[in-house]
Amino acid sequence: MKKIRCIVIPADLEVEVDTLEFFEGDLSAMQGLVGGLVQAVDLEQQKATLWFNESGKIEHLPKNQRATMELWSSDSRWRFQDFVAGNAFITGLADEDGASTSVPQELVDLMLSTAKYRAEVTTLNDEDSWSGNNLVFDNYWDASHSVLELASRWQLVKEVRIVAA
Repeated sequence: MKKIRCIVIPADLEVEVDTLEFFEGDLSAMQGLVGGLVQAVDLEQQKATLWFNESGKIEHLPKNQRATMELWSSDSRWRFQDFVAGNAFITGLADEDGASTSVPQELVDLMLSTAKYRAEVTTLNDEDSWSGNNLVFDNYWDASHSVLELASRWQLVKEVRIVAA
C-alpha cells in the first residue's frame, strides 16, 4: 500500500502544524485525524484538499482558526461565510481514480519550512495580477491573518495568497 503525506492542522493553537503519513484509502486513519466523519473541500489555488469533521460545528468542536484561514485564503466563496471546527488536515487533490494523493511538497515547504512570508492580493479591478506591500512576516499564519484582515476591510480584494518573501 502507498503512503499519503498530509499536513495536520490542530484546532488547538498550542499544538504545532506538522506532517503525518497514513496509508492510501485508510478511512479510519482519516476519521481519526478529525475525530469523526470526514468532509473534503478542494483548495484549487494550493492544488490540495482540506479535510475536517463534517459535523464538527454540530458537535461543538472548537473553531480551527488556522484551517479556517487556509479555507478562506484559498477560495473567496468561503471567506467570512463558514468556518472549520475541530482538527483538520490537507492532502493533495484526488487523482484520476478519485484516490487521495500526498500534499504537494511546495505547500509543505511554504507552510513549514519558509523563513519569511509576504501576503498578496488580486482586486476586482485587476484580477490578473498579484500585488502586495512591504510587510514581511515570520509566520505563515500571521501572514494569513493579516491578508484576511485586509480583505475584510477592502471590498475590492478578490483573491489572497501567501508567498515566500
